[in-house]
Amino acid sequence: MIVVTGGEGFIGSVVVRRLLERGYEVRVVDDLSKGQDARSGEYELVQADLRDRDEAERALAGADVCFHLAAKIGGIRYFHEYPATILSDNGMMLSNVFETAAKSRTKVVYVSSSMVFERTDEFPTPETAVATSPPPITHYGFSKLVGEYFCRAFHDEHEVPFVICRPFNAYGPGETAEREPGMAHVIPDLIEKVMRGDYPLEIFGSGDQTRCFTYVEDVAEGICVAGMDPRAENEDFNVGVDTETSVRDLAEAIWRQCGRAEPFQLSHAMPLTHDIQTRVPDTSKIQRLLGWQPQVEMEEGLRRTIAWLRENAATEATA
Repeated sequence: MIVVTGGEGFIGSVVVRRLLERGYEVRVVDDLSKGQDARSGEYELVQADLRDRDEAERALAGADVCFHLAAKIGGIRYFHEYPATILSDNGMMLSNVFETAAKSRTKVVYVSSSMVFERTDEFPTPETAVATSPPPITHYGFSKLVGEYFCRAFHDEHEVPFVICRPFNAYGPGETAEREPGMAHVIPDLIEKVMRGDYPLEIFGSGDQTRCFTYVEDVAEGICVAGMDPRAENEDFNVGVDTETSVRDLAEAIWRQCGRAEPFQLSHAMPLTHDIQTRVPDTSKIQRLLGWQPQVEMEEGLRRTIAWLRENAATEATA
């Protein structure tokens, strides 16, 4: 039995689909705070609050492998506005998942974040930089780093097997914008602004900050490959593309794909405090050891994402 916590979420729901396609028996554990997947009849669904130890033990009972994706997460403004919630809730979930896993030696596939590298000065950033870089300043990045310490601590003391996966800027169908810019991630935020006619298009900061945007299907495949391959046990992996894209170039690509007729023009809001300027992974380890590499080019990924958001907006308008 494979358990996926947060399996109704953006990345989690794609991980669940990939595991089902491989023929695994899957149980999804989710608090359903972001709704329920229409495919939920294909797997066992347990609604649970993993901050509660008893509920965590009930939800993970009989699990051979637990993909742990459940977490408080959002865009950069979310990190600023809910630091205590992020630390407290994510910490309680980590403790309960790993304490439960220790009782049965359940393998934990922990989905961390590129945010653990937010203060690195090594680019491209290898997995080893997590031990040499200063710790994250954001409470979200710190909470994800704490999860990596949980993996190693529970392995050392209780022999809990683990795999750590660090997605780099996942995007794609399934994630929508929030009402306030920065509460969700940058791609759905920008697509929402472009589709509703904002002019000029507002971004945070100069637009020179770079990211390595990775299509959600590729991220989920990397997580599944690492999670189920014995060669990956007790290892950590960067999961992402290794091509940098500036926020300015991203915005212009979205503008073009959405078919806006006006000349592309940006306006610039004050950058938020912890807006990292560069984030680019070294992905040679996962490619060398497991043979994984991303398949979806950014132009195609944006096309699919825009199409999904347009369809979602049309459905909401007629509902």
